Amino acid sequence: MVKVSRTRFTVAALWLAIVMLMGTSYFAAQKTAMFILPVLKLLAPHASIRQLNVMHLGTRKVAHVTEYGILAVLWFKALVLSARRTPRVAAWVALSVCLLCAFADEAHQSTLPMRSGSARDFVIDSLGAVAALILVQTRRTPPDRPTLLETPIAVETAD
Repeated sequence: MVKVSRTRFTVAALWLAIVMLMGTSYFAAQKTAMFILPVLKLLAPHASIRQLNVMHLGTRKVAHVTEYGILAVLWFKALVLSARRTPRVAAWVALSVCLLCAFADEAHQSTLPMRSGSARDFVIDSLGAVAALILVQTRRTPPDRPTLLETPIAVETAD
């Protein structure tokens, strides 16, 4: 169990490093446009450059939601399977890690010439993390609460 939780923390920490790397100048809009715009042009050959740029922006925002959703789930899984943390505590800690990461990322981007820190991106990142944690929590069935089919039914005899 200890090895599994260490592995999960390692994976979560590695993903956090990837998220922080994606906040550097290497992944600025001007750089990602070189790769994403040709793909979008293939998918939408009749789109204008303005429409392609809007789709590029949308793709980047979906990437924000996705990367922070994955980050939240990885930290949640690592935390809930280690030590004695309840799913609620694990979710709050995972969300805190994501919020701290998003804040640090946007603060760092505000110092880079090709990037700009954005409160909007912080909110988008946060929403991605919250949505993923809500999804994970609603899909979990707590082991201590029996489902309707597992509940014992008392049968009374007829008089």
